[in-house]
Amino acid sequence: MKPVCGAVLNEGGSTRMGMDKSSLRLGHTSVLERILCRLAVLTPHLIINQSDAHPVYPTAPEHFEQTGPLGGIHAVMNHAEEEWIAVTACDTPFLSAEVYRHLLTYADSQTDAVIPVYNGRRHPLSGLYHKRTVHTLDTFIQQGGRKVGEFLAGIRTQEINDFSPIPSTVLDKHFFNMNTPSDYRKAEEWLKKDEGIETNPRHE
Repeated sequence: MKPVCGAVLNEGGSTRMGMDKSSLRLGHTSVLERILCRLAVLTPHLIINQSDAHPVYPTAPEHFEQTGPLGGIHAVMNHAEEEWIAVTACDTPFLSAEVYRHLLTYADSQTDAVIPVYNGRRHPLSGLYHKRTVHTLDTFIQQGGRKVGEFLAGIRTQEINDFSPIPSTVLDKHFFNMNTPSDYRKAEEWLKKDEGIETNPRHE
């Protein structure tokens, strides 16, 4: 497998949730720790895009503030040593390393980003980015660019919508984003069903 770094973007505002999504509990751990454990199945090289230190993994604070996900991607690109970076958001507690392994089969020297498209929707925060694009991203942000789609349009992006033979049940959960309190309740129910454990009380 190609050298890859797993990166969690954890500098969002969690506006719709009303509280920090990554610190919410799912089962016996936080959402962030659950995501890190799942990414560790893909690679031991992990980075968290956040200002606060983490007891285990290195963190990458943003150089550009108020730039949305692009600021986080830029931060981890500058810290990662591996060529390819597997990006995920801080609200994807059911992500699958299998999906990233599938995307990596499309990563080559002629590609700058591999972005999944599932059920007709593009998921740039569940994609692969090559470290070579960091200077392009730096310039894009400094010129006022804020939209991930516009950045992807300016580099060699390959969109992938064929995920066979990965089961749809795995894909549905991989691309699930826990944005709202109702999403959080859904995640708790999934966890109970999948792992047969009692989840901790929700934060109200």
